[in-house]
Amino acid sequence: MSDQPLSPAEQVRRLYEDAEKRTASAMEGLVASNAFGEILAMITGNAMAMTKMANTGLDQVVRRARLAGRLDVARLGQQLARTEDKLERLLQLTESLEERVAAMEESAGSDGQGRAPTNRTAAAAQRRTGTKTASTSGRAK
Repeated sequence: MSDQPLSPAEQVRRLYEDAEKRTASAMEGLVASNAFGEILAMITGNAMAMTKMANTGLDQVVRRARLAGRLDVARLGQQLARTEDKLERLLQLTESLEERVAAMEESAGSDGQGRAPTNRTAAAAQRRTGTKTASTSGRAK
């Protein structure tokens, strides 16, 4: 090396590099030890336990406040889907029964009895065609 004195910026740079080398070797030694792995495992376990406790506490707060929680909303959604399926099936059965009644009344009317259509028959026809017609004033006499 030269006998020239170092400038303050060069001295700071050398001190920084020396400190960085020492810190890097110390960290490598720490990470390579078994104690580091054990401490990391304990910290991870504690973090998971605290997360579980926080979630349980929040669920209890929501329940005590009588608010719907995630599970309640999911259960309600399932019940709503089942109810909608049942209503759809009931609608289909009702429409098929109305069609059968209308067919029976038409066949009875074509036998020469000349009966006027009932309100139910007109309502079934309206639902099938999607139009509104003037309904009869009452049942056939």
